[in-house]
Amino acid sequence: MTRLQQSAYDAQLAASLPASRLGLELLVPRDGAIALQDCARYLAVVQRLGWFTAAFPAHDAPVTVVGGRGRSHADAAERRIKIAAADRRDVSRCEHACLHELAHLVTSDVEADGRLREPRLGRGSSKGHHHAWRANFVLMVRMTAGKQAAARLRREFDQWGLPTAK
Repeated sequence: MTRLQQSAYDAQLAASLPASRLGLELLVPRDGAIALQDCARYLAVVQRLGWFTAAFPAHDAPVTVVGGRGRSHADAAERRIKIAAADRRDVSRCEHACLHELAHLVTSDVEADGRLREPRLGRGSSKGHHHAWRANFVLMVRMTAGKQAAARLRREFDQWGLPTAK
């Protein structure tokens, strides 16, 4: 894991993002965990919201949601999101893992002109947590958890050396 990638995770944790009303309604822990079906339903609802379809019109088709150990992960080619077991223990953490991974699906690592947004490997790589991803993630947090949560996330990204302003 690169320093920039770790900073992206640390900033998100430090922001202590609250659960949204939608997350509290759809992501219900049962027997100590939130079911994958609930994660899939949450993501499907977010993808059908007006602001999402306006911002990401090519990404409104439902995604496949899987679970497992390790880290949560998104695979844009497969349109699959893995929400790790550790991220499904509480509503806030689960919701923001869902949004974090959804932001990866809607954010290409390649600019419109074909150039990489950042190096794939090495010290200059954030492993997909580049400026465009951060901007999309902050937008998703703003639209689900509110302006204050988004401002807190943006502030944490800035403090961890991952600016969100152009």
